[in-house]
Amino acid sequence: MNGKGDEKGRQIGVGLVGTGKISRQFAAAVRATPGVLPQLVFSREEATGQRYAKECGVADHTASWEGFLADPRVEAVYIATPNVTHYRQALDALRAGKHVLCEKPLTTDAARFEILASEAASRGLVLMEGMRILHDPVFSLIKKTLPRLGKIIRADFIYCQYSSRYDSFKEGIVLNAFNPLLSNAAVMDIGVYPVALDAALFGLGEVVFASSTFLHNGFEGAGKAVVDHGGFQSTLTWSKIADSTSPTVISGENGTLMIDRLSGTTRVDFGASGETAGRLETLPYVPSENNMVWEAADLRDAIRGEPDPAPFLAISRQTVLTLDAIRRAAGISFPSDDDPTL
Repeated sequence: MNGKGDEKGRQIGVGLVGTGKISRQFAAAVRATPGVLPQLVFSREEATGQRYAKECGVADHTASWEGFLADPRVEAVYIATPNVTHYRQALDALRAGKHVLCEKPLTTDAARFEILASEAASRGLVLMEGMRILHDPVFSLIKKTLPRLGKIIRADFIYCQYSSRYDSFKEGIVLNAFNPLLSNAAVMDIGVYPVALDAALFGLGEVVFASSTFLHNGFEGAGKAVVDHGGFQSTLTWSKIADSTSPTVISGENGTLMIDRLSGTTRVDFGASGETAGRLETLPYVPSENNMVWEAADLRDAIRGEPDPAPFLAISRQTVLTLDAIRRAAGISFPSDDDPTL
């Protein structure tokens, strides 16, 4: 890590890996964030990288992975590729001396996570997971409001979103988002949000139940888990094959907190115990048009020396440990589990 002595005006060059929708959104966030610049995009297809660079305002493109990692313009790498590639690409980037922000899930299991964490620590580099809600100011608002609930009685974390690619799947076209060979599953793509927020607010609990719905190709399409925190239990619900209008609800003896959406929160409400729905207090929060700007800003600031990225990485560790436990209980496996090269 470069440390606190860095000049605040220094521009940090960002290299982007992956050219999909989420990468395009992050490129826009980087352009909108002072102190970081989108310098280079890597794509295996030259034409794809060229088009992405032109459309997303990235200075340059390359189809050479080695060239991408060696480019002196790139100080930090953002990874938005299929889950199965996260570990190897992040490890390569760290070994090349680059800071890393990787889309969730950072890794597919805790063993790979610890290798990355150790590599980053030994080289003094920032390693972060792209869990949007934890970087968004709404997370601070939620934490600040929790004491108003009193003793926590239960928490129901919900994120169900009908995937735009599910219609293609039902027509017999298996796109990356529904391909378990790429270490994809609903719990890794969607369920990771409830898992991460539960861990961030209440720490590492014990998974006492987990069950999933599987599609005909072995892809895990939806699921539920129960996490015991000693004095209360959290229920985690996720789906890529059905929507839900239910908010996340955290209930205590003195009140209830409701969060409308975990990946892009627009509203947080508090209700005191015994009050009707009409008496809900909508907490002061203005969502960003592109909430990935908060990830870009935290990456920039962590590279400069503040804030310390360790608390973010600690939450990521708790998240992957919980994901491992859920996968064991629900029977979710990937070919990469037995291949240490991936």
